[in-house]
Amino acid sequence: MNAQTSLLGLCGMLLVSLSACALDYRASVSPVEDQVVVQAVPDAQAAYDHPVRLSDQDLTRILRRVRVQFTTHWLQRLLTGPIQPVPLFDEPPLSKLVPVLTAAIGKAGAQERIVFYVAKRRGNDRRDVTTGSLFVKDRLLTIVLDNYQNRVDVIPGLPAYDRTHPEMAVAPQHFTLAFDPSAYIVAPDRDWVVKVLGADPPSLRLDYMRFLRSALFLP
Repeated sequence: MNAQTSLLGLCGMLLVSLSACALDYRASVSPVEDQVVVQAVPDAQAAYDHPVRLSDQDLTRILRRVRVQFTTHWLQRLLTGPIQPVPLFDEPPLSKLVPVLTAAIGKAGAQERIVFYVAKRRGNDRRDVTTGSLFVKDRLLTIVLDNYQNRVDVIPGLPAYDRTHPEMAVAPQHFTLAFDPSAYIVAPDRDWVVKVLGADPPSLRLDYMRFLRSALFLP
C-alpha cells in the first residue's frame, strides 16, 4: 500500500510539473487599448516646407472637414443607395491626435514626413486602426490615408504589424478622401506620392492657408 501511495504521489507531482511547463510556454495576448502614435519618418529624397507652425485650433479646423467616401459597386448602390461620407476622425481621438501632430510637424525637418497611427479598442482581441501621413510641400498640405478604422485581430505570438508598419494597409479598403468645402482642394501630385511612398494610397492636397484665412466665415 505504501509503495502504491508513493507511486501515485510521484505521478501526481509529475503531472503538476508538466502542467506548469505547459503554462510557461502558452502564448498570451496583451489587452487591446486605445492608442495614438505620431512619428517623423525620414525621407531623403523629399524637400518639404517643414517645420510648419500650426496651432491646435487650426489643425482641428482642417481635419474636422476631411471626409472618407467609400466606393461601392453599382449593384450595391442600386440596392442600398449611395454611402454617405464620414468624418476622418471622431472628436475623442481627434482631440488626442491634434496636439501631437502639431508638435511633430512643428519640429520636423525638410526631409521628414509625419506618420500617424490611431487605434480604437473594439474588444480584448480586436482593434480598428486609422493610419496615414501628412506633409506640407509648395505651401500645400497633403494628407495620405492608408487605413480607415480597419479591423485588426490580435493573434497570440504574432507581432503587432499594424503598429510597426502604419503606412501599410492591413486589409483591402476602397475609399477616397474629400474636403468640405471642396473649393480648397488642389489636384494631387500622384507622381510625387508614388515616388515618396512607393504606392498610390488615397490622398488629399489642400490649399490649407487659404482655407484657414476664410475658416472663421464658414458655417
